[in-house]
Amino acid sequence: MTDPPSDAPPSPVVVLAEGLSKSYEEAGREHVVLSGLDASIRRGEFVALLGPSGSGKSTLLNLVAGIDAPTSGRLEVAGVALHDLSERDRTLFRRRHLGFVFQFFNLLPTLTVLENLLLPLELKGRVDSGSQARALELLDRVGLASRADAFPDRLSGGEQQRIAIARALVHEPDLILADEPTGNLDPDTGERVLGLIDELVRETGRTLLAVTHSREVAERADRVLRLDHGRLVEGRA
Repeated sequence: MTDPPSDAPPSPVVVLAEGLSKSYEEAGREHVVLSGLDASIRRGEFVALLGPSGSGKSTLLNLVAGIDAPTSGRLEVAGVALHDLSERDRTLFRRRHLGFVFQFFNLLPTLTVLENLLLPLELKGRVDSGSQARALELLDRVGLASRADAFPDRLSGGEQQRIAIARALVHEPDLILADEPTGNLDPDTGERVLGLIDELVRETGRTLLAVTHSREVAERADRVLRLDHGRLVEGRA
């Protein structure tokens, strides 16, 4: 996989979808999940993706993450056409350019907090004194510098999600994908975690696409996209 030259200015558009479609074959019939989507997300935007269960939100997130490939159409993330990449190159792309925040945290139980935080840097081949210092700085920003040597099972749900946020940011990705980031937290903890995501993403100039059912997440977003019968509609109503 070849990335754009490092001295090239970053594109103002981080996600670009044109005529994006995804369908599956079920019981000998074609099941259309996404149909001809056109969308763009600009650098530095916080975009919330809403829609009822089964509307295709997770499918779209998987396409943007390069976990799945579209049936047709064009999809570019950080200037790279994901549909042109092999499965291996899509994996390498994820490591370099994407950060993830999941509903169920997805911290590795056998690694300490700091080791979990350093994992994206190790996968990217960038663990040095500078990157470790950045990891410790992020731990401090999320209020957990004193828990660097703790294991995830010693942390509350809110603390684990704060670690997951730091992990998503530590390798300075172009795009952060969040899948129901507050869905497994009580309302008060969810509100604090949401505020932290919003603050850190905006402070670092990252781009955030969040799949959510939460009205609070949508209210913080710059734009809201809704999936309706396989098509995207923009607007909060």
